Amino acid sequence: MRQIDDPDMLEVMTSRFRIKLFSLLFRIGPVTVSELARQMGADPGQVSYHLRQMQKHDLIEDVPELARDSRERWVRAAMGGWAVAGLETPEERAAVQAWTSQWVIDQFERLRDWERTHMTFPEDWQNAAFGGSHHLRLTSDELAQLRDQLYAVLEPWRELTKSRVESSEATPDSRPAFLFYHAFPEVP
Repeated sequence: MRQIDDPDMLEVMTSRFRIKLFSLLFRIGPVTVSELARQMGADPGQVSYHLRQMQKHDLIEDVPELARDSRERWVRAAMGGWAVAGLETPEERAAVQAWTSQWVIDQFERLRDWERTHMTFPEDWQNAAFGGSHHLRLTSDELAQLRDQLYAVLEPWRELTKSRVESSEATPDSRPAFLFYHAFPEVP
């Protein structure tokens, strides 16, 4: 898990365009900048600009070994989770809040897209997808323990994904899968 303690990095990712670009890059990368621009419906120069801003903070990486010539640029999303730490000044907290707001919007837009299109997926994928909500009564220590257990369960799957992305060899029947969840205290 990458500890994010730089408010400038979070500010880079408060852009709705960059969040969508990063998400698309993870789903289809490694990919050329031209293909990213085509899929985003944007100008290649605009995509290149945003990729440079993201690369300054190691959010993306070049994959030069895939380029067929010096004009072709291949990129992929840098793998790894993020955890925000040590950002306590009012300006830093504002950057965290702006990024978190965009991040949550992206999660729910992706869920809405799945709900709208899930019937177009093969039946095995429809049956494999899942969701749920749970109402628990926990102490803060128990909630932290649950978080740590969930992270431990996910770690082998994250490592498998990372190895597939970094080797640029997706298993023929694999697809990007999006998992998100939130656990937080509520006022009784």
